Amino acid sequence: MIFAYAFRSGRLTRLSFEGSTPPEDALWIDLFDPTDAEERAVEQALGVEVPTRQEMAAIEESSRIYRDDGAVVLTAVVVDGVARGRPSRAQITFVLTSDHLVTLRYVDPQPFKTFDGRIQRLGAGMDSPARIFLALLESIVERGADILELTAAELNEVSTRLFLDDEVRKKKHSRAEDEMQVVLKRLGRKNMTLAFLRESLMTLERVASYARTAAFPGETRVASDLKRLQRDLRSLSVYEAELSSELRYLHEAALGLVNLAQNRIIKVFSIASVLFLPPTVVGTVYGMNFRHMPELEWSFGYPLALGVMAVSATIPILWLRRKGWL
Repeated sequence: MIFAYAFRSGRLTRLSFEGSTPPEDALWIDLFDPTDAEERAVEQALGVEVPTRQEMAAIEESSRIYRDDGAVVLTAVVVDGVARGRPSRAQITFVLTSDHLVTLRYVDPQPFKTFDGRIQRLGAGMDSPARIFLALLESIVERGADILELTAAELNEVSTRLFLDDEVRKKKHSRAEDEMQVVLKRLGRKNMTLAFLRESLMTLERVASYARTAAFPGETRVASDLKRLQRDLRSLSVYEAELSSELRYLHEAALGLVNLAQNRIIKVFSIASVLFLPPTVVGTVYGMNFRHMPELEWSFGYPLALGVMAVSATIPILWLRRKGWL
């Protein structure tokens, strides 16, 4: 699918066209999950080579950021699926020339869904490929900041749930265990989100740095804004590191609470075995039925044995309570 945008009537406007060849005055050509024919048509119309999906997924920096016959090719990682609760990473490639911006993507992340509204706000400022690229990059960075804020809020909720609320401890063991499993799964999803976002912020900072120095030699305002964007990305990276540290602590704390609950169960069984051990010994002795056992002839032998069992069970209980183990 091909979307084309041109600066007409004082603002950036989405164009309607037939076939795979965008209009000549298109400043931005957005390739969304394109077919091979659509890619070839754009390459022939603009004289630029669009990387394949396999090339976009390469992790080497030289495969993500490079020059190609006068065009600058920049590939960044974005986080997708956070709103659906299924975070994933995806690549978006920007191909920059002096006259055109080409974006290549196989997902529809939130910054692209809401970009039409941003176009309306910026209005006349979107009259060059450089400024369109800057606006797209700012949208992606803002979405990353929103994801960090959502993650911080959810981690705060989990922290309150673990350390301040007593509801989990008041529930029955089976329900409390189910609750802890839910908490651990939530922390796992947040860990995935932060891992993808960490990679995204790193690639975005490299893209902004390279674009500032190599892609826009005549766009001093864009270069200045990209420098400011780099500072924002560094601050977001620091904040992400703090959230990752907090998440690790919460994960360890949740596992510790699970272990404490399991230890309490083991403690109950251990104490029960200690309490029943002396009566078991007494019952075993009087269950041997030897011929020469004087207690067998006693009329009060049976009550006596029961009394000895009760006393032998009571003494450990009193001793354990005195030690504070019960």
